[in-house]
Amino acid sequence: MGRRRKANFNLPPRMYLKHGAYYYVSRDNKWLRLSDDKAIAFSKWAEIEGEIPRESGSEKPITGSMAALIDKYMIEIAPKKAKATYTGNVMEAKNLREVFGKMLILEVRPTHIAKYLDIRGLKAPIRANREISLLSHMFSYAMRWGQVDRNPCLGVAKHTEKGRDRYITDQEFEGVKEIASELIAIVMDFAYITAMRKGDILKLRLDQITDEGIWVKQSKTGAKQLYEWTNGLTEVIARAKALKRPIRGLYLFCNRQGQPYTDSGFKAMWQRIQIKWSRSGGQRFTFHDIRAKALTDAKRMGLDAQSLAGHSSFAMTEHYIKQREYKVVKSLI
Repeated sequence: MGRRRKANFNLPPRMYLKHGAYYYVSRDNKWLRLSDDKAIAFSKWAEIEGEIPRESGSEKPITGSMAALIDKYMIEIAPKKAKATYTGNVMEAKNLREVFGKMLILEVRPTHIAKYLDIRGLKAPIRANREISLLSHMFSYAMRWGQVDRNPCLGVAKHTEKGRDRYITDQEFEGVKEIASELIAIVMDFAYITAMRKGDILKLRLDQITDEGIWVKQSKTGAKQLYEWTNGLTEVIARAKALKRPIRGLYLFCNRQGQPYTDSGFKAMWQRIQIKWSRSGGQRFTFHDIRAKALTDAKRMGLDAQSLAGHSSFAMTEHYIKQREYKVVKSLI
């Protein structure tokens, strides 16, 4: 029997966290570095041990159970998704496991899915929809793995969701910039000009900025784009490069350590500005609403909003902006 852990009780046997990275300690006491990313480390642990990793002391799921399916999906499929999506899946999977974990895969019926939506939907209808969407994806893989021949989630009506229709006016946009820091004001302008997602903006490296333009591979869709130089883009990039930065900073927008801002770190800065904006009498909006404003304005100006968004279809772009379109009308007098 190995020695009892003194820390990291949530890690599977022989995995340890040391100096920000995860290691596998072999039976002859050799330390093998897995990764500084927990999901990748778990996946490599599974390859070495030949089984699904779980917290120390936790019950091993029964073969053919929902717990086993959820664990398998979260190890083999979920880590391949974008980081933000994977993080959301972790919480969603935890909720699903608590309810469905002890059931056998073949026992799950559409009525169980409907009941979950009804009960979970009393407090969080949108989260309930997302969790069942994840469960449906798990069943699609269970079919591929030969564990079931049907997906009980299909055909079960989810809660109605109202599309977000917040449109930021030019006056609101400039109003928030006036009370924001120089960094946030520049990021806002850059987000509006390019319609990039926040994650792609925060990870934008200086070497992606070339004489041809700015090269970007969208983290969400994988779409490759070249933003050609315009007067507005040239000006905002010049402002961004003029910000104080560490000599070795590799990113267009970086913190004092030269590293890109984390999603949570940037979100905290954005929330402080929005609280200040709200207290001044303004209506709050999300950073993602800037992308929606950019695409809506692009369409009104006769530009190619689909290419700007990096969407694979025009219908996807239309669905994105249709709630925010408006008509300019004149009064009678």
